[in-house]
Amino acid sequence: MTIISATPLPHRANRRGLAMALTILVGGIVGGNFALAKYAVLMGASPFALFFWQVSGAAVLLLGVVLVRGLNQFNGQMSLAHLRYYFFGGLLGISIPQVLGYMALREVPAGLFTMAVTVSPLFTFLAASAYERRFLPLYRVCGLLIGLSGVLIATYSGLETNRISGMSLLLLGLVPVFLALTNVFRDKAFPDGGDPTILATGTLVSQVLLLWPFALGMDDFRQSMPVIVELWPHVMGLMMITALSYILTFELYRHTDGVGFSQVGYFVILSGVAAGALVFGEEISIFFAISILLLFLGVAIGNGSLRTTNKVRKSAG
Repeated sequence: MTIISATPLPHRANRRGLAMALTILVGGIVGGNFALAKYAVLMGASPFALFFWQVSGAAVLLLGVVLVRGLNQFNGQMSLAHLRYYFFGGLLGISIPQVLGYMALREVPAGLFTMAVTVSPLFTFLAASAYERRFLPLYRVCGLLIGLSGVLIATYSGLETNRISGMSLLLLGLVPVFLALTNVFRDKAFPDGGDPTILATGTLVSQVLLLWPFALGMDDFRQSMPVIVELWPHVMGLMMITALSYILTFELYRHTDGVGFSQVGYFVILSGVAAGALVFGEEISIFFAISILLLFLGVAIGNGSLRTTNKVRKSAG
């Protein structure tokens, strides 16, 4: 899942070319990940089992990378602040939203799912404001309302054409809420000098250790094993995608602020909608196209992109 930061931190460097390349990569990878996961769930894989093996495999791959590079990398990366960051960041931003999302994907189209995830930056602005006890600027309120209107149109269209149940819709709506809470936590608790590979490894390993006892005691988990084994190429693909996406996510987090990071959402929704149309034959209706435009406009206004552009034009004039 994409992590969106609310405010810039002092340790971040402003490297626009690298940041833009990473933004496109992360957005494309995350959007494609949803489509691959949806395929596995539709083939009968339990959402929890699929998520557990996806995260476990990614954690093993990243541990292998760390071992090749040398264990001395862990020096200074295992403090109480780091361990807290790994656990709570993973719980709020990986385990809870991923499981909820995979359950929702049984009925929710991949395009609508990526749209719901993309609105998390707007929720992040609200969560950050509540945490800091300050009011949102007017332009962010406008962006939030415009973006939410786009999501509502897409949701209504999905309810009409796909007969999505109320439970799936509730699960879908909770995903960006948990991502927003994660964004605020990671923004405030980001450890100084954090290495992207170590941060990704620690976060994923913490969730494997947390979920392992639950996995062993679930009948649904054991019953899904034949399907997981049968779909091993897809599961392996999810493992590698997850490992790569989290390294790139924490790397991007070092080179841009919250406004820059939120641009990931544009590429998530584009890749997710494209994958849904190409792989699952999901129809892109006129209402869905309008909702995408509204969401893009809302995020652009809410994160200050259009505001910044206008300032540049005024100063140039």
